[in-house]
Amino acid sequence: MGTIIFTLLGILISTSALIKINQYDDKGLTSCITKMVADIDYKKNSRLMDITLMNMNNDLQLSAIYQVEGARFISRRFYWDTDNISNVIYIVMSKDYLELANGLSKVISDKFWNPSAIFIIVVQNLREYSIHNVTDLLHTYNIFHKVSVISRDGDGYAIYKYNLTKPGYCLKAGHLKLWSQCSDYCSEKKIPPINIGSIRGCRYKFMARNLWPFTNFDTNLKGTEQYIISLFQKKYGVNIDLMEFTKVNKYGTPIDNSTLIMIQKVENNKVEGVVGGYAIDSSNVGKNITHLYPMTIDYIRVVLARANFVDQWSAILSQSLITFIVISFLFVIFCLAAIFLSLFHSRNDVSRDILIIFGYLLNKTAVKRTASGWPQVCIFTTILFMAFLIPYAIQANLFSVTTRPVRGYEPKQFEDLKGYKPVLYSEWLRRKDFSDSYDCGTRIDCLLMVKNNPEKLFYTLISYLHLWIYQWWLADSHCNLAIYPLREPYMTIYRTIYLRRGSALMNPFNNFITEIASSGILKKHASDISYREQVKCKSHSSFSIYVPLKLSNFKYIFMILIGGYCLSLLVFIYEV
Repeated sequence: MGTIIFTLLGILISTSALIKINQYDDKGLTSCITKMVADIDYKKNSRLMDITLMNMNNDLQLSAIYQVEGARFISRRFYWDTDNISNVIYIVMSKDYLELANGLSKVISDKFWNPSAIFIIVVQNLREYSIHNVTDLLHTYNIFHKVSVISRDGDGYAIYKYNLTKPGYCLKAGHLKLWSQCSDYCSEKKIPPINIGSIRGCRYKFMARNLWPFTNFDTNLKGTEQYIISLFQKKYGVNIDLMEFTKVNKYGTPIDNSTLIMIQKVENNKVEGVVGGYAIDSSNVGKNITHLYPMTIDYIRVVLARANFVDQWSAILSQSLITFIVISFLFVIFCLAAIFLSLFHSRNDVSRDILIIFGYLLNKTAVKRTASGWPQVCIFTTILFMAFLIPYAIQANLFSVTTRPVRGYEPKQFEDLKGYKPVLYSEWLRRKDFSDSYDCGTRIDCLLMVKNNPEKLFYTLISYLHLWIYQWWLADSHCNLAIYPLREPYMTIYRTIYLRRGSALMNPFNNFITEIASSGILKKHASDISYREQVKCKSHSSFSIYVPLKLSNFKYIFMILIGGYCLSLLVFIYEV
């Protein structure tokens, strides 16, 4: 009986000692993390800092952390639903390396996952995996900005941070190294400073698709996005390797959905970013990718083939009709004014007055005195002015339509495309909006299909930048464009580059884009590319499309003119 009592007493004493040790450990860990949070100058960011507590357990006394001024806490497990939360600080709890790795692989799907935030990561047991494994894991998810890893070290906890041998070294060269003990940090003992790294000297791998005018792997001429990357490398001293994405697999079969495949490689941390005419797309929200500031604003235009030229006399009748209607309307007004305003002294012969007005319009001379009065003077002055204006207006109109070719009917608005069939290139993602569309292959193939088949009523959708570059390939033998875009764009898109979430290139690239956008460098480079394409077009036809009518074709006009003069002569004979 005594033996049993002594045994139970020993167990109780041991349990009590373990509880005190655990309480001491919890208090020391809590004090260490609380001091780290309190030392953050939250006023630099905003009045409040959102702290996300990930995978909390009983190792941390949250009541002490909640007392930190300016902090707002969101507690989550590693398995959480996407929520609209702006994370500034992450406090992550994990038992070992495996739990941390499995947890981080799941939380990156959060819409507002922020690898650039401040991380305080607790890994209780690092016996099976070293601190170098944790370094590689954090590099995988671009977590190397402001990171503190706390792990058990004997009876206390040790703090590991990124520390470079010299300041300004490449961020990727940094490894987690022992910085201080939690007890020393809390007692504010002298701690060695941290050498902060930069992107200078770092090497990054980008994937690009060969899409002119954004990228070009066929010649030495750089596309617009290649040009931006080259300028960025010179300014920031980084090395960016652009790898062309192959369009066929190892069996030679073309790869479909290359755009989505390249995005997935960024999402899966295979490459740092992708370039090649990408646009900001809402479908990429929630993935482990992010985009830069828009480099250019582009427009999707509806492109159609030019109508054929119509017969010259048909053009004269169609374009001069309104001129003849206006002249007839003025003639009626003048006749009514002459009758009812007593333009002439006698009002007995109405037909005579009408013939006199007609004579004024043809001969611009007066043989009869008019009545006095301001209404009569105004009407007579207007008649004389129109008598000078009308012949020259008619001559200018006839000269215009007989020396410049006139095309047939061409739609001007998207609503006018009834009966037209859309032909869309293979990478067009909004194909469901066009139920009867036809896949025409590449962008240039679609444009050529529209140009070469004007009678089949085709139209295609293409960005203005592509049309700007390709339009000189779509000219006729006289270097006149055989296609035209509708005036109103179909939609507006923003050209950008996609990077991994939390990439160290994000802020420097955004600052650089802001600088070059205001300088006009990018627009100048795009204009140079367009000019190079424009001068390639050379007229190879000896016949001009601007052929005036022969003089014999104007016989009907001369017959009308002779008839008018004869009628005018009769009017004046009658007046005399």
